[in-house]
Amino acid sequence: MKLYLLIITLAFSLLAKEIDPAPFKSVPMLAPSHINVTSAYDHGTLYELQLEVKTSQGPQRTTAFVTKDKKVVLFGEAVNAATGETIKRPLDMASIRKNADLVYGTGKEELIVFTDPECSYCVKFERMWPSLEKKVKLYVYFMPLSNHRNAVSMSFHIMKQQGQKAKAEALLQMAGGDRSFEKLSMNSEMHELFAQKIEQNRDLAEEFGVRGTPSVFNTKGENVAWNSLGK
Repeated sequence: MKLYLLIITLAFSLLAKEIDPAPFKSVPMLAPSHINVTSAYDHGTLYELQLEVKTSQGPQRTTAFVTKDKKVVLFGEAVNAATGETIKRPLDMASIRKNADLVYGTGKEELIVFTDPECSYCVKFERMWPSLEKKVKLYVYFMPLSNHRNAVSMSFHIMKQQGQKAKAEALLQMAGGDRSFEKLSMNSEMHELFAQKIEQNRDLAEEFGVRGTPSVFNTKGENVAWNSLGK
C-alpha cells in the first residue's frame, strides 16, 4: 500500500519563486469573490498570478501579470523586450522527476512527456522510444483523453506494474498490440489513488498548456516536436 500512497502524496511543486498570493486581492480588479488568486510568482520586474475564475461553465483558469506598483493587470503572455522570449516560471525538475508515472531512457536530454496509451500518435511515438533510449530520459505522465474508451484502463495497467522496467515493458508491449490491460484487476482503493494521480497529471498538463497528446517539453518548458526526436 505504501507504494501506491507515494504516487499521490508526492507534492507537485512544479513552479519556483512562489510568493504569497493573498496581498493581490487588494487589487480592485482581482477583489471580486468569483476570482481566486491561487498562486503568485515574482519575476523581478513584474508579478505572475494564476487565477481561478468561477463562471457559469464552471471554474476557469487563467494567467495574469501585474506590474510592481499593482496598478496594471495584463492577461495573456509576457515577453522579454530584450530577447523576445516568453517569460516563464522556472521548472522544478526535481518534482517533475519524482512525480513521473514512468521514467524511460538513460540519455542526457531530459524531456517531459504527456501521453495517452490509446492515442494513435502516442503509439507511433512510443514505438520510437527504444531507438531513443540512450539519447533521452523521458519523464512520462499519463493523460487519458475522454474520447478514448480504453485509455484509463491502459494507463492504470502500466501504473500498476512494479518498477520502471516493468512499466516500460507494459507500455511498449501495449504499443505493439498487447491487450493485457483488459484483464486489469484493482481494488477500489487503488483505483481511487490512480484516478487522483491522473487528475494531478491533467492539472500539470494545463500548467504546460497541453492541448493534445503526445506533448513533449524540454526542461525550459518549451514544446518539442516528438516526431523530430528520431532525426
